[in-house]
Amino acid sequence: MKRKVIVAVGAHPDDIEFGCPVTLSNYKEDGYEIHYIVATNGENGFKVKSLSSKERIDIRKKEQLIAARKVGVKEVHFLGYKDGFLDYDDILREKLTLLFKELKPEIVFSFDPANMGFDNINLNHRDHRNISVAVFDAVFAAKNDFIYPDKKGLHRIEKLFFFGTHKPNYEVDITDKLEFKLDVLSSFNSQFPNFDNFANFFKEHIGRDSEKYKYAEVFRVVDVVQISY
Repeated sequence: MKRKVIVAVGAHPDDIEFGCPVTLSNYKEDGYEIHYIVATNGENGFKVKSLSSKERIDIRKKEQLIAARKVGVKEVHFLGYKDGFLDYDDILREKLTLLFKELKPEIVFSFDPANMGFDNINLNHRDHRNISVAVFDAVFAAKNDFIYPDKKGLHRIEKLFFFGTHKPNYEVDITDKLEFKLDVLSSFNSQFPNFDNFANFFKEHIGRDSEKYKYAEVFRVVDVVQISY
């Protein structure tokens, strides 16, 4: 039986959980193996100021692993970059490319690199912008024999699911699974110490991206087309 793999990439612990945990859980139920790549440690988004950097990193990592288990993720790959200082460079692109070649996903989820409206300082955070472009370019590099050659060989990803998009073309109704999404997000106690208040805010403001459904996860889906020659 063919191994079916999805990789979801976020800049911080909790990015993927905001973007697509219900959709990923649905794919998991359909037999897909799910992997996460988390670029930064998330230590500078902490609400408690009295802890050391190492303590904050450890807590954020543990929270991410708890959230991933709820979705059924096989493995979380932590890249260990400093929160708020993620640069897009060739080192980051190479790390992502080699992971794509190793894991061989059919589908990759991440932030939409086309969303550069700078109308939301949280969504358009520097780390979010840089990881989105790096993912896009790594998908191209993974299918090329020469950019980052290694023993794993090239790999062509079939589809990109971009969350945090202003131009969605695909919506997943999560109305009946909203409580599951909130439960996954509740794993990040360091971010949402008063979770009931956050849950109400989410229901009123964040989860209502769709005109078709009460609550939805929305994406710009891009087919990765291989030019024939």
